Amino acid sequence: MQLSVIIPTLGRKEELYNTLKDLGKQNLDHHSWECLLIVQSETDIERLEAIVDQHQINLRVFYSSAPNASLARNIGLREAQGDIVLFLDDDLIIEKTDFLQAHLTNYKDERLPGVFGQVTDPGVRVRETRHNLSHHPRVGWLFFPPNFNHNGQILNGGAGNLSVRKDWAINVGGMDYYFEKGAHREESDFCLRLTQKYGPLNFDASATVIHLGAAGGGCRNWGKNEGIHPIHHVFGEWYFILRGLFKHKTIKWYDLHYHLGILFLRQIWNQANRLHPLIVLKAINLSITGFFMAIAKLKHKQECLLPSGYKYKLLLEHAI
Repeated sequence: MQLSVIIPTLGRKEELYNTLKDLGKQNLDHHSWECLLIVQSETDIERLEAIVDQHQINLRVFYSSAPNASLARNIGLREAQGDIVLFLDDDLIIEKTDFLQAHLTNYKDERLPGVFGQVTDPGVRVRETRHNLSHHPRVGWLFFPPNFNHNGQILNGGAGNLSVRKDWAINVGGMDYYFEKGAHREESDFCLRLTQKYGPLNFDASATVIHLGAAGGGCRNWGKNEGIHPIHHVFGEWYFILRGLFKHKTIKWYDLHYHLGILFLRQIWNQANRLHPLIVLKAINLSITGFFMAIAKLKHKQECLLPSGYKYKLLLEHAI
């Protein structure tokens, strides 16, 4: 079984280099996996080549001019040579040397579409308990803690530590590149389409990473997930809900109140906003703007994995 690790990256250097070094320490046969970097900014190719040469990593680096995490992952899907692809963030600490093997072990089940690995934060302990609503068969993923310390099944997983079968991911259309930058809910849209067709993902607490959430750069780091949200996050959440209702049928009308309730608490009535009534009004206005942006975007149809005529280029191919 061959594995392709796909890492979109934007504006990060040391965090990315350290993630690659951790991957180089994995006990999986280095000939059985590759790493694809999809860079969306200037990159020190010589430094990358030195790192992967030292740590014996098969690496290909592609340049994409659009700062779009979903589009970058689709480039990775298109170019991956492995039958399993693993999406990672570019600012991770991977302490376990059997991390890659932990993902692959799950695929002994030939019916399994993918694996969501545990994601923790620096200095934060893993959770031994979970919200009661996280057991809900359709919307439980909304309440599921990614740092939970027990294995299970789930319909959604974060793209910072998510592996899937390549062909199955392509069959459901890959990621939706109309989610701007690294918009909120882009991976949820993808995972729900995947699990709707092929069944739930495994959540594997042993396939664990520490997510640094570096302040600078990053495909997804376009503003803090508190207070007034960046417009692309606001748009993304509305776009996900509307597409799920009207296009993909991954959201049921009788579950809509869960999604709207979470949206209200995240976008408008979060802890930072509710201390300042005028800020709440601003957040409401921004949410209305995002809603109409999403309505307008519903008219567009994704063209396979990439927009027609979209160009990207290979910057480096390092084989061991």
